[in-house]
Amino acid sequence: MPGIDEKDREILRILRGEGRVTLTELGRRVNLSPASVKNRLEKLEKIGAIRGYSTVVDPAFLEEYVSVFFELKLAIDDHTVDPILRKVAGMENVESVYRRSGEKQILIKAHFHDTDGVKAFAGRLKRIFGKNLERVEVTLIIETFKENWIISGRGGGTGSRGRH
Repeated sequence: MPGIDEKDREILRILRGEGRVTLTELGRRVNLSPASVKNRLEKLEKIGAIRGYSTVVDPAFLEEYVSVFFELKLAIDDHTVDPILRKVAGMENVESVYRRSGEKQILIKAHFHDTDGVKAFAGRLKRIFGKNLERVEVTLIIETFKENWIISGRGGGTGSRGRH
């Protein structure tokens, strides 16, 4: 990418796995002063290399015990679908929405309290997309080993309890 060097990439790699690292610690690890790290972070934010900062929350603490992928097969997938995808992305239970290649063009990851919530959400998708939605395939996530660049530290277990 233009505008960034190897030090910037090193900073980005560290931040991707440790978003709460201090400027002092980050500077120590990349051999720069905290002020230099701060300047680089401001530059990386300005050029869009850092899109934002967030907290990774275990859905179980929000009483969302069921995590699923919804794979959607659309009859027509063009720019007219974009407003619908933005609407879906804004729904409370939705973690991620992707347009992808392949037979099923849309992938949605979401979290729910129970399977009734999953069924209700699938029904909402059918209403939102209408006749353009040819098929919805739902896959239950049994256990997560790595997510958001965080490797689960717990052994065994199922469902969202395996998340960190």
